[in-house]
Amino acid sequence: MDKNSLVYWYARTQYLDVPQPETNIVWTGHLPLTNMLDGEPLPEYLRQSILFTARELGYPLFVRTDMASGKHEWEKACFVPSEEVLFQHIARVVEYNECVDMLGLGYQALILRKYIPLESTFNAFIGQLPIARERRYFARDGKVECHHPYWPENAILKAYGNKPENWKELLTELNHEDEEEIALLTVYAQKIAGQLKGYWSIDFAKGQDGKWYFIDAAEGERSWHPVCEHRPQSYMGE
Repeated sequence: MDKNSLVYWYARTQYLDVPQPETNIVWTGHLPLTNMLDGEPLPEYLRQSILFTARELGYPLFVRTDMASGKHEWEKACFVPSEEVLFQHIARVVEYNECVDMLGLGYQALILRKYIPLESTFNAFIGQLPIARERRYFARDGKVECHHPYWPENAILKAYGNKPENWKELLTELNHEDEEEIALLTVYAQKIAGQLKGYWSIDFAKGQDGKWYFIDAAEGERSWHPVCEHRPQSYMGE
């Protein structure tokens, strides 16, 4: 199994004392999802399983495959406001996964997660994605090496879609890391990295409830990493 798959890392971290969204995995296999793009309906047993899981979580919810979400198309993809658009949004997420499958994503499951409103001050990209207080920590063999705000200014600068005139000031405030935050997320990251051998990126986002949530992980060498002492040249991974 690809280590970047949520199925891989979530199985090893879900019981840690670290806040994270309630998560349900619906095993679909690859073919039934790709067939959706050719107009074929999902097998009824999968459709019912997805509907049941979504109703248990409640709406709105967040949907992705085990490999990727297509979050830049937020309003039409991973953010699902109601059951009426659930399968439309799943199809859009699958379409995104197919577009990037040249990377060998090989998704095998749908992931439905309880939606957590994040501490966001503006939206960007074509899907009006909420830009929030998010962080990426890099850890090797259980120890944090470095950490960075998730959203670099250059990413927002190039983003399609409407954004406020004062977005740079808003982003600067969102990207400020204070000592209390760093201390907490370092503890969280090292707990998570302790369950994942090797080199990993670990992503966090702050909810409107004031909690920091662990939301994603990936192999460090395949993750976006800005220039720092541990990465002499910026790397534009996932």
